[in-house]
Order: sequence, then structure tokens, then C-alpha cells
Amino acid sequence: MHRLTTRLLCAAALSAAAHGAGAAVLQTLGAGTAVGVTTHAAHFELNTLLANDWGEDGLLFHYSGWGANNGCGYAGVDCYDAVSDLSPAFAGNYLATSGQNAWIGVRRADGGDMLRIEFAAGSGYASLNGYWVTYDDGHVTGSGNFSAPRGAVLGLRDAHGFDEVRYFAFSVPNRQAGYSAPALDEVRVGVPEPASPVLCAIALLGMGAVRRRGRAGR
Repeated sequence: MHRLTTRLLCAAALSAAAHGAGAAVLQTLGAGTAVGVTTHAAHFELNTLLANDWGEDGLLFHYSGWGANNGCGYAGVDCYDAVSDLSPAFAGNYLATSGQNAWIGVRRADGGDMLRIEFAAGSGYASLNGYWVTYDDGHVTGSGNFSAPRGAVLGLRDAHGFDEVRYFAFSVPNRQAGYSAPALDEVRVGVPEPASPVLCAIALLGMGAVRRRGRAGR
């Protein structure tokens, strides 16, 4: 318990220091690159009817495309040779949709902001060409493209926070509109894992510097 509390406090210090420096939404690829300590997680194992909206562990998911998903991606039914064809990071049930500009959205059920999120990103196409958009109070705060031969773990982080992420998957790279077939699994929302007490000390010093600059400017 003490270790988790320390990690959360250090994470808060790092986040606050980054906030004072003026952070933006940063994209990473790979498990553990954005989230260290998980506060919310979703695996979709119980979503056997592809419910929309779907709530799990304090997270709310909504998709805009075809709900039936051609009978794929739930209750053990898979339209591919193996679920790992969508993404090596997928396991069991997943959430997927398809349609013109179709997206899967992730929010916190309580309406709060997310500072960091990771999820296994897949596509109904042979290759993954993902596109993401973050929102805060209805305003776009960031967006980006990424590509991979067969799925990836996408990480997003922003010290200012965002209250929604929308994920798309197109047939070609660097698209922002068109027919989209996104799929996702293993969603994790949380805070960073402090690498060491030194990092925490640096973060706290950074917070102090930001406060001193604030006083000096008054």
C-alpha cells in the first residue's frame, strides 16, 4: 500500500511539473510506454453481444459503425485465422466496428479526465493504419497517425488531460477520413511508473521552479 501511494504521489508530481511546462498529447507505441500504474482496465470478455455503450471498470466505450461487426469479435467468434491476426496484443474477446469514418471512443464513466491511456490497436484490414483524436469538453486537443504490419499497443499521454479518445483504422497510411475498421482490446488507463526516487525529486524540484516563476511574474 505504501509503495502504491508513493508511486501515485510521484506520478502526480511528474504530471504537475509537466503541466506547468505546457505539455501536449504525446503518442507512444509499445506496452508500458504510457501507463505504469493502472487505475482502470477493460478486456471485453463479458461483452458477448457487442453492447453499445459498454461499461467496464469505470470506463465507457461507444462505437459509431456497424454494431454486428459481421459476427466477428465476440463470444469466441473470429473471422480471422486467429485473433492475433488483428493484433498480437489481443486476447479473447475484443471490441470492433466498421463503416464510413467509424470510430471507437473511450471515456471515463464518471466524466473525469484521463492523463494516460494504452490499448491494443487492431484493424479489419491486413495492415494497421491507425488514426486517433483526443477531446476535452468537446474540443480537439490532439490527433495523430501510426502504422504497423499487424497491430500495435498505442499509448497517449497529456498532463493537461483529455476526456475522450476516438480511434479509427483506415486502409492506407496517414488517412483522417474514409471507410474505417477499428478494433481494440486490453485497455489500460492510469498514471506513469516513477523510474526512481531521483525522478520524483526532479519532478518536485520542477514544481518548485514553476511556482517560483509564477510568484516572480506577479
